[in-house]
Amino acid sequence: MAITILKTKINIPSPRPNLISRPRLLQKLDDGLNRKLTLISAPAGFGKTTLLSEWVQMCRHPIAWISLDEGDNDIQRFYGHFVAALHTIPKLENAHVGDTGLAALQSSQIPSKELLITSLINDIVENIPPFGIVLDDFHVIKASQVNEILIFLVENLPTNMHIFLSSRADPSWSLARLRVEGQLIELRADELRFTSEESKVFLNKMMDLDLSLADVAALEVRTEGWIAGLQMAALSMQGRTDKSDFVRSFSGSHRFVLDYLMEEVLKQQSAAIQEFLFKTSILERMTASLCDALMGRDDSRLVLAQLDNANLFLIPLDDERRWYRYHHLFADLLQQRLQQEQGYSVRNLHRQASDWYEKNGLITEAMKHTLKAKDFERAAERIEQVGWATFTRGEMATVIRWISDLPQNILSSRPQLNVLYAWALAKSGDLEKVETGLQGIDSPTMRGEIAAIRAYVAGVRGNLSQAVELAQIALAELPEENLPMRAIVTQNLGVAYYWNGDPISATQFLTKAAELTRLANQKFQTLTTLAILGRAHEMQGNLHKAVEIYQDAIDLASESSQQPVPFAGMIHVGMAGPLYEWNDLDGAMQNVEEGIRLSKMGGFVAYQIFGYALLTKIYEAKGDHDQANEMLQKAEWLGQDSEYDLVMALVAETRFRIWMRQENLATANDWAQAHLINSMTDLNAADEIEQIVVAQVFAAQGKFNQALDLLSQLLDTAQAARRMENVLKILTLQAIVYQAQQKIDSALSVLELALSFAESEGYLRIFIDHGKPMDELLRSALTRGVFPNYAARLLEHNEAKSTPTQPLIEPLSERETEVLRLIVAGLSNSEIAEELTIAESTVKTHINHIYGKLSVTSRTQAAAKARELTLL
Repeated sequence: MAITILKTKINIPSPRPNLISRPRLLQKLDDGLNRKLTLISAPAGFGKTTLLSEWVQMCRHPIAWISLDEGDNDIQRFYGHFVAALHTIPKLENAHVGDTGLAALQSSQIPSKELLITSLINDIVENIPPFGIVLDDFHVIKASQVNEILIFLVENLPTNMHIFLSSRADPSWSLARLRVEGQLIELRADELRFTSEESKVFLNKMMDLDLSLADVAALEVRTEGWIAGLQMAALSMQGRTDKSDFVRSFSGSHRFVLDYLMEEVLKQQSAAIQEFLFKTSILERMTASLCDALMGRDDSRLVLAQLDNANLFLIPLDDERRWYRYHHLFADLLQQRLQQEQGYSVRNLHRQASDWYEKNGLITEAMKHTLKAKDFERAAERIEQVGWATFTRGEMATVIRWISDLPQNILSSRPQLNVLYAWALAKSGDLEKVETGLQGIDSPTMRGEIAAIRAYVAGVRGNLSQAVELAQIALAELPEENLPMRAIVTQNLGVAYYWNGDPISATQFLTKAAELTRLANQKFQTLTTLAILGRAHEMQGNLHKAVEIYQDAIDLASESSQQPVPFAGMIHVGMAGPLYEWNDLDGAMQNVEEGIRLSKMGGFVAYQIFGYALLTKIYEAKGDHDQANEMLQKAEWLGQDSEYDLVMALVAETRFRIWMRQENLATANDWAQAHLINSMTDLNAADEIEQIVVAQVFAAQGKFNQALDLLSQLLDTAQAARRMENVLKILTLQAIVYQAQQKIDSALSVLELALSFAESEGYLRIFIDHGKPMDELLRSALTRGVFPNYAARLLEHNEAKSTPTQPLIEPLSERETEVLRLIVAGLSNSEIAEELTIAESTVKTHINHIYGKLSVTSRTQAAAKARELTLL
């Protein structure tokens, strides 16, 4: 589900009429356009928002704006509004800025800050002209996740972007380095205070008080230039004849001054207006129908317009003046008075606000007021109704906040809320608190769900045997009718078996999970289940069955949504594997690139790593070694400290190819010595692949007997587990080693076993990738009548691989060659246009011509073809 955007939060507040222009401050804000960060930090009432809204109107660059509130501590809500604010910048209507991060936030896992911000930075660099973004009222942001992604953004801020923070307190960041680097502009209370001249203009010209210079000076001293204090003092003096007496009696700390001024301001309002101010002060935002619900009247629109015209601390939030908020300080004071008034029930006001928000479909706001009303039974009922949907959208922080506000006696009577809370903690990565929460559940009916959560936590921690054991317990305990939970547990069980290298058990449970997810109408779970199920069949060597499953999943994703489905990224990466094995390199590349793109949107790191490892093999097969090296580096960077052992084993397998091409046997040997396992019993799939690589290193060093001994042991374990994908790798390597020892009969005997299994599934690359040694062995097989048709076919592919590439039928023009050179250098279309002093549309025309002449469809393919043909 999409994140709901409140447009009033991203509208730039309109400047108030008759503002005091403050050119010295506006200039400092302009200077911020040459720095990374501008911080406007001062207590309430110092005119921070007013100053920024005035500056925005005259700024030479477009400015985006977010008015923050406590709800933005939820990472999904904050990021959604951040992206929506960027889209208010002119000419971005059709851009896809932030789409990757938004899609990732709708996945089952909270994506990393690097994923969210890296994709966003790339979008900003490519799509947005120089601009600034204002984060107003930043002091409400307490969540570490939100702070972390902003710190990461500031540290890696693109040169076309500038951030302006308005806050009552400094952010909890380290600002020292920004100061030293000259990347920070600061505006604080001392600079924001009204000067004597500004105070005089404000009091006498704007507020028309006709005060003497002595009275103006006295008020300035009393308020210390504090704008809100001056404003309230001015409101209190309107209509008075004894202004000098008022000024002389105006003294004390801010708190007492405010109490006094509120008394004076409120006395000038009618009883009806005072009641309106008090009751509506509980609202962070207000609109006429919401105020009507609290007031029991139908004329709130007129009252709001009256308060707005009177400048009574009411701030419009949209150009149509339908939504407003009170100045925060004014709201605080009204709420203090509301608490003191005996005639009002504050809790009842919160209930009425909650009802209005619920009727208007704003569940998050409804929950906020229900909790403030301390109507915990009702809050618990609402969470039970909407909590799982909120959880499914990935709003873990919201779920955690809701449930943590409930008292223990409510939670103890509602075990389902404890389970939801534990799931939210687990999915948000706070694993240490999960078990504490689960121990408080005393309900036999919840044993299955508790075991399911514990199975998930065990899996995340890498304890796969415990994950399997707990998942089996969960399935035994869960009712048959609880399809969603049984589907999740069954899927997790199948995944655990797959990661352990038991493809038979994995296939059994994943097939069942696919059925359950379809019955439960869980498209996400269906797609992810099919992705792993396809890999389980590949592990068994069943390429045709794997492709059938992947195609079904791709069809499912396209049928049910017109938009890109991030979860289909897993499927496309999976599909690329068999296509590569069948030597359809272009089809494999197309699928893997799409898979990586979608996996980035969904935050599926394992499939990004797997995808880059596949791309490394594809580029190696195409002879593009530079691109192969780059893809391997991406896979290794993403896999740093990764717990995805099986995927990283595949990366190691790919890395070995690079080492051999570079004749880097010393590094390969160091790796092999560090990863050699003495005992071959109970090997999982990842260990097995790594040991195959170790055997390859031994063979490359001429340690043939060591290689054969190791391969013999590995063959036993792989065959026992039905890991036929690995069996084929072992058999082909054994054949090559026997051939190197001049044991042709043994080599052909082993090769015959490999060919007997591989022919029906159409394996090609597993033989082709061995190069010339395999060519010689296949010729011997052809001579001796060992699978002659299959051997001849494999030899044909190898000969086609070695055929020189033909030159272009239509050569590139001089200008097209210049554009191609800049494409290879990584420049965007706009950067190429600037470099060559031509229109961006002309660049696109040249690129289309280049694609046609090179017979490619993407920048990556064009760069690879350029290198292959040595065009540059």
